[in-house]
Amino acid sequence: MNTKTHFFLAIPISNELKAVYSKWQQSMKNQLPFKSWVHPEDYHITLAFLGDIPKSMLRNISKEMEVIAGKHHSFQLSLNGIGTFGRKESPRIFWAGLEREQKLFDLQMDVYRACKKLGFTLDDRPYNPHMTLARKWSSDDVFPNNLSHIVKGEEKIVSFSVKDFILYQTHLDRTPKYEPLSIFSLKD
Repeated sequence: MNTKTHFFLAIPISNELKAVYSKWQQSMKNQLPFKSWVHPEDYHITLAFLGDIPKSMLRNISKEMEVIAGKHHSFQLSLNGIGTFGRKESPRIFWAGLEREQKLFDLQMDVYRACKKLGFTLDDRPYNPHMTLARKWSSDDVFPNNLSHIVKGEEKIVSFSVKDFILYQTHLDRTPKYEPLSIFSLKD
């Protein structure tokens, strides 16, 4: 059994938004055959994926994130639209997108810089915030080019308030699989 665990920093999704996307997700499962659909309690917007780190680093990361949270005010985010990562015919990730909000990018950049300063090896690709809905297309059929006949407007704009971000630990043997370890509250 693999005992490796992963850690990441992310913005939690409001309970109201979890309910909206959970209902929509249930209606999509038969129409979009992905290998796995994300449990609604695991919805989040990643700020930094830390990977498998020694538990001794958790205290350092928590102290640094407290400082960063104290420098940022709460803000609104709006989920808007859907998309994929990976091959168009057979995507590896199906996601809900976000309207651009500079405060999110500012927070992510501060988190990213702090993690790099602490010695973490992070993804260097440009930040592309999203909420993962499903993983690994599992059909021999090609993923549909146009989802308008499937989504029927359910992917409309839904806003929520970002008041904190969380250090999560991944448990691959559980559902839901993300455990919140520390919450970092933003200024009001």
